[in-house]
Amino acid sequence: MAVVSAGFAVLCVGILVYGVLDILTNFEENKCEMTFMFEMPEYVNIPFGDEVKKTYPRYGLYVYGEGDYARYVSDMNLQGVPVLFIPGNAGSHKQARSLASVALRRVEEKKPNFHFNYFTVDLNEEMMGLYGGTLQDQTEFVHLCMTKILTLYGEAPSPPSSVILVGHSMGGNIARALFTLPDFDPSLVSVIITQATPHQGPVIPFDMKLSTFMTTVNNYWVDHSNSSLSHVTIVSTGGGHRDVLVRNSFTSLKGIVDESNGVYTSTMSVPNAWVSTDHLCAVWCRQMVLATTRALFDIIDPKTSQVSTDKTLRMNVFRHHFLSHSGTLQYTKQFQREITLNSAIKWVEKTEKLWEFARAKVHKTHYIAVPIRRDGVDSLVAISDVLTKDWICACKLKEGEKQCKKCTNLSDRGQLVPPSNSGRKVVHLALSELADMTHVILIVPESFDKVEVMVDLYNQGERHLAYRMPGFIDIMMTYPESITKSASTLTLYNDTLFYSLTLQGIDTLLKAYRVYLRPKNCIKQSSPELHTGSMMMFHVPWSNEDTYSFNRNDQVGSLALKLQSGMPMNENDGDLELRVYIDPSCTYQLDFVAAPSDMLGQLVRFYGPLLPAYMVAVLLLGLIQQLFIITRDGSCPSILDAIAANAQPFKLIPVVMLCLGLLQHPSIQEASRVVRLPELDILFLNNQGINLRFLPILLFFISVGLVNFQCFVITKVLAVVSTVAGVLFTRLLGNMESLWRNVEIFLVGFAIVNSAVICSSLGILIIYFVIFIKLLTLKYQSRGSVGELSRFHFYFSVYLLWLWILVISVPVLITWAKNTKYSVLLYGDPNLVPATLGVIAVGTIILLDNPLPQRINYRMWYFLIYGGAVVMLLYGTVSLFRVPYIIVFTLSLIAICQAMCRINPPKQTSPNDINQ
Repeated sequence: MAVVSAGFAVLCVGILVYGVLDILTNFEENKCEMTFMFEMPEYVNIPFGDEVKKTYPRYGLYVYGEGDYARYVSDMNLQGVPVLFIPGNAGSHKQARSLASVALRRVEEKKPNFHFNYFTVDLNEEMMGLYGGTLQDQTEFVHLCMTKILTLYGEAPSPPSSVILVGHSMGGNIARALFTLPDFDPSLVSVIITQATPHQGPVIPFDMKLSTFMTTVNNYWVDHSNSSLSHVTIVSTGGGHRDVLVRNSFTSLKGIVDESNGVYTSTMSVPNAWVSTDHLCAVWCRQMVLATTRALFDIIDPKTSQVSTDKTLRMNVFRHHFLSHSGTLQYTKQFQREITLNSAIKWVEKTEKLWEFARAKVHKTHYIAVPIRRDGVDSLVAISDVLTKDWICACKLKEGEKQCKKCTNLSDRGQLVPPSNSGRKVVHLALSELADMTHVILIVPESFDKVEVMVDLYNQGERHLAYRMPGFIDIMMTYPESITKSASTLTLYNDTLFYSLTLQGIDTLLKAYRVYLRPKNCIKQSSPELHTGSMMMFHVPWSNEDTYSFNRNDQVGSLALKLQSGMPMNENDGDLELRVYIDPSCTYQLDFVAAPSDMLGQLVRFYGPLLPAYMVAVLLLGLIQQLFIITRDGSCPSILDAIAANAQPFKLIPVVMLCLGLLQHPSIQEASRVVRLPELDILFLNNQGINLRFLPILLFFISVGLVNFQCFVITKVLAVVSTVAGVLFTRLLGNMESLWRNVEIFLVGFAIVNSAVICSSLGILIIYFVIFIKLLTLKYQSRGSVGELSRFHFYFSVYLLWLWILVISVPVLITWAKNTKYSVLLYGDPNLVPATLGVIAVGTIILLDNPLPQRINYRMWYFLIYGGAVVMLLYGTVSLFRVPYIIVFTLSLIAICQAMCRINPPKQTSPNDINQ
């Protein structure tokens, strides 16, 4: 049985490690281009008054400059458009330089009648994504910065009335939090651009203040979206697969900002970018910097040289640059409805269903006319890389005329597609929409660059296919071919340009595949360099997270088919779709391969943060078993034996599921709101579309394996360290037992004072070392004593629970250490109460040191500790900050029981009495 448990533990650790490695390594190479400065960047400090410096000594405000421009802004006589950059978690104010420098160079190149002044906030590189105690101060300081910025434009001919906010990571949430301040004027902000910002909530909520802050901000935006926030337009971009810190689903604005006011997408979908960015790369990736800068230039009103007050215009600009790019670099407010055709240019009529026009140079303009009234044809797809704005139109040819004089412009239906900066765009037309038309005309202007234009007329029944992806059973039945060669194959024949596959069966986040597009039997081209290549697009209809893959004709294309966010409940925007654009001269083979590494990566990425609560619940079940044996026999088994005896899923999960069902009943929900019970964590999973029916059982089994492995490794480490330390201290100092007892008392008192007055995590850390040293002592002494071994097992369980409190409190400790130069006392400590109570409880357990006297009655606490484990899985899986409260509650029960035992010592009885 021990071998089976060990094997299962190793398997669970392997799943976790393999999943983590997949997240950290299994993504495309970094295709972001660097953003270079031509002169040294300078950050000119903007001074505040003494009162502000005294209130916010850790923070500062700067304006960005380079060369002569730096000397210009240092005079503080500014006349541009103010943009304020707000850094994120552990971010630097210097991260504004990429956006600021590109904006400066674009002004020098385009010479418009306006320019941008980039300001940036120094927030002391605080870990606001993990620690919420400073968020309110940071928000209030940013408010002061905005007020200060606007005062610098007193002599400007057209002074601004608002500031553009750009926030990276948690900086984006601070930008939105400004509106919750009671004295904030909402008119000061009309545009917010956020980069890799977790809008939906904290990625891992380590403390209550962080969670409360973001809940308050989101609730405010939901409640005021049609009132005080109706004028604000907001853009949110996630980094895709490379961002291992903030997954894409957290950057969504769905449910927070109305679609008429906000745009959210992934950098993998942004036109002319199509790259995945890691969390820091989001601020300097040149492709994204260019997209953002172009959008900012396009929302400026040339009449006022400030941000346009037309919200519709701003939204159209942002949709153009971040979502549905028609192919023009600059936003086109309105396409010409009709195009007048030059009668001197004769059009060439193409009667084939599929044709291609490829030239190294085009010496004169061509009109290529495609008759569309054909039998067995209901759709048209056209691809062109011409750089003109108007390139496709439709007309009705009148009888007796050889060609149309005018045509209806269809260029606004174009969608820019890879490769980057190629100008390649595609238009899909249902011919039923063109019932009054006879021809579609492709306009190919004179060009000194390569031009490739292709058109394909087809029947949807032949090209729009429904394709069911192999399920888990199919994959196992065809193993190993399903993951090494192909789980299924589809042939795409030549003389075709486009296929659309509706992918059925990818209904959970854990299903992941890779598709390979392999060219076969290609007809030799006379000029292969004129042909761009093949492209695949994975379209997710319920989010703006399309992913692309582009490859030259002699390369094998590859694309990951896995979701970046779950499908929200009660929402069905359509099916997943794989669009394939191929070279007509080749036959292609589509191979769908199961991707187990991606599956494990998805498991860890989306559900790994839920494991701590389950692991603590497993420890609590093991502790209950230990207390039961202590009450019955007066001895304590190892935590591994206790977990094996009592930590089965049927002892906990059914009760949790029953409670979930009851608490989600409408009448119970109403009562919960009256008594102000917190929201169930499962509701967040449901809203994100990532909840699974079998998820609690899966996570419980994995947690059992992880806890077993953890216990085994730590026990072995303690055995080695205790042996070395025991020999060392015995030789050097002899018997230190009485001395250490006094030190123990001092350290417990010192920990209580530190936790209550200075920093909660400091007290937690001190108690951790006290328990650790006690474990070393007991481990060394237990080699010849059954009683000491039993005490070791008890304190080892306390140590494992306390270790989780220490891990969760690390951000608080780091924040305190960073701010000691300003104050020894940590302001806004979110863990003050649970940490202080926990230190007192564990200190009591250590100092009383009587966990195992005969007939000590822990029986009354069994159900309370079990209830704590149930509450843990109801309210602590997503909201990790609640886990320490359950642990402290458990340790306090044990401390109370031991204190009661010390006041009223139990009577010594025989084993026969115990059995009775």
